[in-house]
Amino acid sequence: MLRYVGGFVRLLALVLISLSLMACGRANSNLSLPDPSGSRIQITNAYPGVGMVVAPEGGGICTGTFVSDRAVLTAAHCLLGSGKYSFVTSKGTVSTYTKVLMGSGSVNDPHDIGLLIFEPNTAKEDQIHNFGSQVAPGHVLRLVGVGCTNLETRRGAGTKRTGTNVVAMIDAYINFLTPSNYARGILGPSNRAGSCFGDSGGPAFSEANGELLVVGVTHAGGYMGDNLVSQYVNVGNRSDNRNWLRAKNGQYELGMQGL
Repeated sequence: MLRYVGGFVRLLALVLISLSLMACGRANSNLSLPDPSGSRIQITNAYPGVGMVVAPEGGGICTGTFVSDRAVLTAAHCLLGSGKYSFVTSKGTVSTYTKVLMGSGSVNDPHDIGLLIFEPNTAKEDQIHNFGSQVAPGHVLRLVGVGCTNLETRRGAGTKRTGTNVVAMIDAYINFLTPSNYARGILGPSNRAGSCFGDSGGPAFSEANGELLVVGVTHAGGYMGDNLVSQYVNVGNRSDNRNWLRAKNGQYELGMQGL
């Protein structure tokens, strides 16, 4: 079953749909995923451009990423409330009423992305991530989120964690698999990272020339056999999502790079 991995207790609760609705439904059988490592994913203070999106009146949390000095990329379903949103990073907290959504915020929406827009020069240079343009099965990506550390209890929300995983398949989304017997503790081994409640909107990064580039945005997750599947909206090479970002980039003069 799939469900959002946002932390909105009142707004989202637990939304479920059948895994049979997923295109393909199986990972590429020819793809060799890494064996689970013995170490858990890392709790980190790094990645200063990734932070916690706080809904109006504390209605829940998600994750977001500075993609320019005044724009934070997150999931559309994280931005359905009315009022002021806050973005909390290791370098401080900023707030805004301005948001734009591409998708409807539904649990089966491959356009589940949105932007929070702040005043110019909000982010420092070391917080801004550009977009990447390539993602394919077999690519190793870095996942970062500020969600929970236990899928069953949903405890630990607001804890920044990171790990890597191999792209298992691409259908409407970028999909990662994490062994479910590991995910009950802290969402997986460090080389098979997954997502938990509160991670919605968080980035999947590719790395090129030492730079971390945004290619995916955390959407939803669920069980697939003996694995958990974590779904990410494809902003790396899906043209409709990138065209929307280009349009908003021009409309609001955001200065996002790599599109």
